[in-house]
Amino acid sequence: MDTGCAGFAIYFAGSLKTVYMNKNDSLAKPLPFKTIGNQIISVNKELGFRSFDPQTDLNLLHNWVNQDYAQAFWQMRGSIGLLRSCYQCIMQNPYAHSFIGLHGGNPICQFDLYKVAVDELAALVNHEQQDCGFHLLMAPNQQPIHGLTLSLIKAFLGFYFSMDSTGSMFAEPDAQNDKSIRLLENAGFQRITTVAMSYKTAHVYSLTKEQFLCNR
Repeated sequence: MDTGCAGFAIYFAGSLKTVYMNKNDSLAKPLPFKTIGNQIISVNKELGFRSFDPQTDLNLLHNWVNQDYAQAFWQMRGSIGLLRSCYQCIMQNPYAHSFIGLHGGNPICQFDLYKVAVDELAALVNHEQQDCGFHLLMAPNQQPIHGLTLSLIKAFLGFYFSMDSTGSMFAEPDAQNDKSIRLLENAGFQRITTVAMSYKTAHVYSLTKEQFLCNR
């Protein structure tokens, strides 16, 4: 099994999690988000984003991915050492980036962003070189706030589409993940196909910048 940062697969609790397998695509340009460092990008008074920091955020994320609600679709239950290896590579990969979402200054979610052109999704859907995809993991729901997850998705999309060099946003929820599917559709995403990926059957959704701006 290749565990180098050029593209790798890691096992969590017996499940294969493939991560950015085709990084050596010479046509892909690095993500523009690598330069923000630990700068906090404030979207409004309540919501903001910063880069994931493996040194300070790893224990927090390890707790989140080992929650029961995260198991059905994230399949990342395992040692903190495996998680560290995974996210060190993601943060070093010019075609992927991870963010911590903030609510009132406190960590509330995590977004993984990746270039579609260097992911296995590239062989399954029509895409442009600048298009990206994302995954979202929410923190344990201690004090539910109605509409918070949808607000975070829309805020992240606003942040993403504020970059001139970004293309459409893709999402590939598990076909059985009804909650994620509803959230994506409420955020304005359009379903374009259903595909068999290496670790799931997924409904593929996309959203252009123009569609996002029309739905705001």
